[in-house]
Amino acid sequence: MYRELTRARAPKAPNTFKATFQKMLHNPEYTVQLTSRERASSVVLIVEEDNLERNRLRTTVKALGYGGVSDAPTHLAGLDRLDQRKFTHIVFGARKTNMPPKDFLKRVLEINEDMVCIPSSFEPSVDDVFDLLLIGARGYLVKPWTTDSLDEAITMATKGEPMAEAVLEAKDRNEALVAIMMTALDRSSTVLRQAEQFETAKIEIPRSMAFLKRSASLARTFAKGGDSALLAAVEKFCLQRGQGPATRLGRRRKSLQANRGNELRTSEPDEAANSTRR
Repeated sequence: MYRELTRARAPKAPNTFKATFQKMLHNPEYTVQLTSRERASSVVLIVEEDNLERNRLRTTVKALGYGGVSDAPTHLAGLDRLDQRKFTHIVFGARKTNMPPKDFLKRVLEINEDMVCIPSSFEPSVDDVFDLLLIGARGYLVKPWTTDSLDEAITMATKGEPMAEAVLEAKDRNEALVAIMMTALDRSSTVLRQAEQFETAKIEIPRSMAFLKRSASLARTFAKGGDSALLAAVEKFCLQRGQGPATRLGRRRKSLQANRGNELRTSEPDEAANSTRR
């Protein structure tokens, strides 16, 4: 009885890792930023059919310190601009003008596979922005935008990794989105644990936390069936991972064993056929 009362009254030990994670996730200081040099070396092309919106985008990009900016009212005119000048970034409308946005994006990446392409849309889930991410877009801009959201979209698209590879390996959209989000979560948790022991690891905290927030936003924006379907996909992902090896090395070892087993099963019929001939 005494032991039970003592246990009930004893204060719970603080979860340092959990507290640190929550602090980092909501701390505005832990954000990814482009340096002044990176901004100055960037040249942005804006493809927007609305004249007022196009001028506003151009003015804001200049005010944010990017080295150069040009604009075009249609997707075909945007391709003409690419012949006249070298660009590092393109912010383009996700709705069709005189060319389908998908065809425009494919053509842009054929010209320059390293181009940072950012589709813009009032309704990303309606305008097939997810399909543009599959093709190779590096991010997206939601309208109506603000100076901060525009800067964040360009920054994250520049610093982030292409999402197409992770998405293409998945069986469906929600599975792909969850895979991206959970990969970002794994990376963030690893960085935070390392940061508790090594000062050098703290440098990676802003990048990892920014990608985690971005992947969560991506999942909520494009999940089919809304939040309930996304939650179901998260549960399924976690259950499947819980049934397998807990570490990356373990998962790699299991994959190698599976491949080796397939090779053995494939070779057995050949050996049987050879023995029959003999």
